[in-house]
Amino acid sequence: MFNWIILVFYFLDINNFITIEQILIINLPLLLFSRGIFITLIIFKFRGEYNSLLNRKLKSEAQNIAILRILKEIGILLIGIIYFPIAVFLFFYSLMRALNLIEDIGISSRNKKFEIIGKVLLFVFPIGGIFWFVFMNELYSLIAVSLSILYAFYKFKRNNISNLIKYLENYYSKRLNRLDKSGKVIRFAGLSFLIIFPFSFIIITGIYSPPDKMTIMIKMRDGIELATDVYLAPGSFGSPKPVILVRTPYGKDLMGEYYGLLYNTQDYHMVVQDCRGTFDSGGKEDFMIFMRAYQDGVDTINWILSQSWSNGKIASAGPSALCINQYYYAGMNPEGLVGQSLMIGTPDLYKTSIYQGGALKQNLVIEWIKGVAPDNFEYQLQTIIDHPLQDYLYNTTSLFMEAGPNFENVSIPALHIGGWYDTFQQGTLDGYIGYNEKSKAKGKQLLIMTPSTHGMPGEGKCGEIVFPTTNYNGFNLYMDWEQRLLEHVLLGTPFDWSSNRIVYYLMGDVEDDSVDANKYKFASDWPVPHDNDTWYLNSTDTIGLSNNSIPINNLNYSYLFDPRDPVPTIGGNNLLLNSGPYDQREVESRDDVLVFTSSELDNPYTIVGKLWAELYVMSNCTNTDFTVKLCDVYPDGRSILIADGIINTARRDGFNKTAANLNESGVQKVIIDLWSTAYQFNTGHRIRVSISSSNYPRFRINPNTGEEAKIYPYQYLQRSIANNTILTGGSFNSSIILPRLI
Repeated sequence: MFNWIILVFYFLDINNFITIEQILIINLPLLLFSRGIFITLIIFKFRGEYNSLLNRKLKSEAQNIAILRILKEIGILLIGIIYFPIAVFLFFYSLMRALNLIEDIGISSRNKKFEIIGKVLLFVFPIGGIFWFVFMNELYSLIAVSLSILYAFYKFKRNNISNLIKYLENYYSKRLNRLDKSGKVIRFAGLSFLIIFPFSFIIITGIYSPPDKMTIMIKMRDGIELATDVYLAPGSFGSPKPVILVRTPYGKDLMGEYYGLLYNTQDYHMVVQDCRGTFDSGGKEDFMIFMRAYQDGVDTINWILSQSWSNGKIASAGPSALCINQYYYAGMNPEGLVGQSLMIGTPDLYKTSIYQGGALKQNLVIEWIKGVAPDNFEYQLQTIIDHPLQDYLYNTTSLFMEAGPNFENVSIPALHIGGWYDTFQQGTLDGYIGYNEKSKAKGKQLLIMTPSTHGMPGEGKCGEIVFPTTNYNGFNLYMDWEQRLLEHVLLGTPFDWSSNRIVYYLMGDVEDDSVDANKYKFASDWPVPHDNDTWYLNSTDTIGLSNNSIPINNLNYSYLFDPRDPVPTIGGNNLLLNSGPYDQREVESRDDVLVFTSSELDNPYTIVGKLWAELYVMSNCTNTDFTVKLCDVYPDGRSILIADGIINTARRDGFNKTAANLNESGVQKVIIDLWSTAYQFNTGHRIRVSISSSNYPRFRINPNTGEEAKIYPYQYLQRSIANNTILTGGSFNSSIILPRLI
């Protein structure tokens, strides 16, 4: 739960409304200077009259007024330094009053120089202030200057006191000062408030403002030091509290500012660390991103446990790369780690992020590594290229491998958050299932799936579709569930694990408000109850897909795949390319794309869960790829992408081995993983499956020669045009399996 006192002052500070630095370095000097000049000139103007014209009684009254004036000035000073526009208002008002006094002194002393200086500056000074803040584009300060001018001229008209006696008469003529005891009480209360409120406000600002970070180089077990920032909870004064750990390859400074607002305001200490080889951390020469995260995370947690400000309870958080590395040290079951918030990541780099279906995810791998590891990206890329099989290299970056970190070691509750079109979508679901079925924390996992790409959870524009917010808001669900989980694992607040622990957004026809879709649904576990329907590929000319009806006739469909003219990527589960649901008609019309379409649906058809295709294929080439896309065909003809997948046929027998040459193997069955979805095909829509052999630049282009993936296309020795064939009907029932919701 947010600490609202911390949240308010945190917000005021980060938006530069109120900061201790501004109070002490800017606002206070401005007011001391301006009010000091104003008061000095008042004393200068009236000191002669005080000594020569006032009797003892009037002097006593003047002294009493002076005491009240001092208290009032303290209050004005404290009020003014809180907020810069207030300080600007008082600065210009005070100096304009001071310039007016200079003019009066010049007139009364017949000093033309003083009089002219006062008049000229009284005209030039406020105009200069207006021009300055217009130039600086500071609206609030410009308004403050304008109001100070109006108020100053109002005071000139009301309080043009030429001598001290008239000043005293004017003071006692005010209604409040004519009252006896009640007037004194009101005056005392007003002055007390004027002093106590801003003084307390300034103290609270100092206590609850965002903390200054402490940067520390933490030594890992191999001697490499990782740059780490510690943000103590505002108002904690370093007392022991739970800690949120965030490890990032994107720079701790940026992440510290964002996550401070999220976690420091919940009264947790926070530790933000640059991952090995990135930004200010060491180990840049020969590191592989994430490969040592399982050890570095454990070493960092052990360091946190040794600190006086740690109470021994640590939760980790963060999305994407910040999430991925969390899986690996959680798989080592470190002492002190009690919970995790895992957003849009994966517990298996190989099959989700690097070689999906055995095919290199070219755009993601190459461009992302170039961005986070500019000093050694070629070393990292070449290492990945040298390990196309799921071998020992990936032991420390997959919780499915027996060696290294694994699901069986995990012992903590966690929140898993993903998007249906996220580049790590299946990784989020695999992480939930692994934690929920294999770990020591079975039944203590939460899952949220939203209609989003790689970003914050929620609804709205996704690709070419806008998914509406109906019964719930995905971001609010995430915030609520994460806060409840953190309070449970860090503060001991009870949590009802017997209630629904799954919430997913069922996507559907966004143009029909009557559909029972485009809203969040709750479930007790994942996968949700379903039946796997087999939709058989039938004919590309008539009814191309038939549900649970095996085609009688055996038909072959062939196409030529030319690596020099690949099918372009249009949407899908991407990171650095256009992502989400896009209309696929542009590529479906190509000669190297086979299209199989069902008849119009008589009733809505809802699928929730894992999808895959089983194809019987042949090729005249040593090796090739096969891609499958599942689309929703709207009545107007749009073919909206729902899910897709790929298989490198060299990996058709498993990701840790190379299969026999395809052109020497006859008809082969390949299974293509299309990951998962939650989607309702509406009445009058059609289901479409399209098949080809490329999806570039999302995946590398297979040269069809048996060569493994290369970093750059020019490195391939040869490219061959593949004659690829899909067999349907009879003994070769190529199909797609869809999880129909029950």
